[in-house]
Parts: sequence; structure tokens; C-alpha cells
Amino acid sequence: MDLHELVMATISQIDKEETENVIPPLEIVEEEEEDDGSSSTTTQFLSKKETLLKIKNIRAIASDVDGTLLAKDQSIHPRTLSAIQRAIIESSSSSERPLQYFFPATGKSRKGAFDSLGPDIASLLLNTPGVFIQGLYCVDANNKVVFERKLSSDAIAVAEDLAQQYNISIVAYDGDDLYSTEITEIVEHLHTFYGEPMPQLLYSEEGVVTTIKLANHEPCMHKLLLMDNDTEKLNTLVRPKLESLASQYGATVTQALPTMLEWLPAGCSKALGVSKLCEHLGIDPTTQLLALGDAENDVGMLEMACIGVAMGNGCDRAKGAADFVTEESNCEGGAGVAMELFGFGGTTL
Repeated sequence: MDLHELVMATISQIDKEETENVIPPLEIVEEEEEDDGSSSTTTQFLSKKETLLKIKNIRAIASDVDGTLLAKDQSIHPRTLSAIQRAIIESSSSSERPLQYFFPATGKSRKGAFDSLGPDIASLLLNTPGVFIQGLYCVDANNKVVFERKLSSDAIAVAEDLAQQYNISIVAYDGDDLYSTEITEIVEHLHTFYGEPMPQLLYSEEGVVTTIKLANHEPCMHKLLLMDNDTEKLNTLVRPKLESLASQYGATVTQALPTMLEWLPAGCSKALGVSKLCEHLGIDPTTQLLALGDAENDVGMLEMACIGVAMGNGCDRAKGAADFVTEESNCEGGAGVAMELFGFGGTTL
């Protein structure tokens, strides 16, 4: 019997036992026991009864997309692909441990997330809820918006001026519509590599080739990306300046990729969006949510979830916030491994 089967056998046993004094088949590792080095970190984590009880209560999975479900080349590892398909199709029919929802929680637009995940996964997610644009655009299974926040025009204007000052590219998100003031190489890369909709230029009037500022667009934007391949300039010059302006303009800064800074409405985050969607769905994220992520923008979600899982390729902050870190990276199917271990998406390791 492999580790996954032991976990599932233990959960079944817990379901049948009426008293907490009965020890399940999988040996429980007490907190005070010292590790002699013979057990892997994975085995130790899954062997704790507290962990097993948490797994038993999971009703929803929220997963980041880039760096978690997707590999560096934007492909999906076969193990992750299979786990997502099974988690959506098979686990929802389980009478013992019904997984009610699997949904993306991403900085991408809805269209960008679906396009990058590919037609096989997108077709399964069309009628599922989702958290998009760093939690600023959350929809239910009918694609009805259940939570939404946007930047003020002043916040957009100050970031736009900063982008011009430092000669970096900027992209604004309004749902599935993306806008920019100039289609640079890195802006185009957002579309050709990351699968986002191609950003459009804003014109002062129809037929006149004169772009206008993003701040003048109505309605306002959900978020801004400030992008440059010079990551040192972006993170040592631009980010500190943005952060110094954040409180004055009702905004906040986060980051998912080294070449992109994200300018969001103050108080907003992927974690807030997940929390709002879970509230709408009747899910308690602190006791019923399994969250998967890898980056700074996933930290709050990983901390909030009943079980937070960081990928092996995750940043230090994400790993520190998680309950469990996969040995495998996103390129090695880390998300699929995690779903299998916790009883969703497969039966073999």
C-alpha cells in the first residue's frame, strides 16, 4: 500500500470511529516526537492525525495558475493535467468526501487563464467559479460577478506617470480587456507567451491615431502591470517608489513574476478574492479549502487556507506561509502530486 492509499485508508477509518482514542491505521506522529531522519517530510506531515482530519474536511481547491499549474514554458505536466481533470470530474461525485469546487485563483484575466490552461481544462472550468486579476474580479459558476474592485483614476494616473519616468511598459486590466499606451516587446510577450488577451491602445477619438492616458478610460481599471526585463530597476527603483505612493493613492503593490509589478486597490489581494468567493459558495476557507501557490501574491491565500501547499519552485515567502511544500516543482507536476497525496485527482504516486 502506497502513501496515498494509507492516507485514504486512514480517513475512511476516522469516518467510522466514534472515539478519538482509536488510533487509525497510519501511525500518528506526535508533535513532541523527534525525527530520527528515517521518515520523509511528506510522511511526517501526512501521518499527523490533525492533518488527516483537515484533509477529510476539504470541500474546495483553489489553485494559482502561473508557476503552479503551469510549467515555465506554459505547458501543463501530465500529472497535473490528469489530477485537475479527475478532481473536477470524479471527486465531485464522491459520497464520502465530496469535492464541491475546483477553481483557479490567479492574477490573470479569466480569458487569459483559460487560454493558457488549454482547451481540455478550459472546457471543464467554463461552468466553475473563479478568482481572477489578483482577486479583483471573482465570478460564480454562471460567470456572474460576485466580487469586484477597481483602482481610482488618480491611482492609475500616478502609476502611469511613474512608468513614463522610468521608461517601463504598462498594461491595464478591465476584465478580459487589456490596454496599454504602447505595444512594446514585453507587452506583446504578455499575449504571445502568457496567453493574456492582446492589449489594445486607447485612442482620443475614433480614427485618430493619438493615444490617451489609461487614467482617462471609463470605467476605471482593475489593476495595472508595470513591466520591464530589467528586474533590478523594477525592484530596486520602481517598486520602492510605488510603495511610497500606495497609501496616498489607495493602492498596494504585489508581485507574481520578477519582470512585473502589480498595482492593485488598497486592501485587495488574491486572498481577499478567494475569501469573498468562498463566502458566496458557502465554503469556510479556514477549514474546507486546499490552496496551491508559488509566489508572493499567493502568501495570504496559503496562510488563510485550511491546508496551504507551496510548490517546490516557490519563493521563500510562499514556502514559509504554506503548511506543506512539495518536493516537486511546477515543471515536475507538483500541483498534481499535492492533489493526489490529499486524495484528489489520482490514486498512484
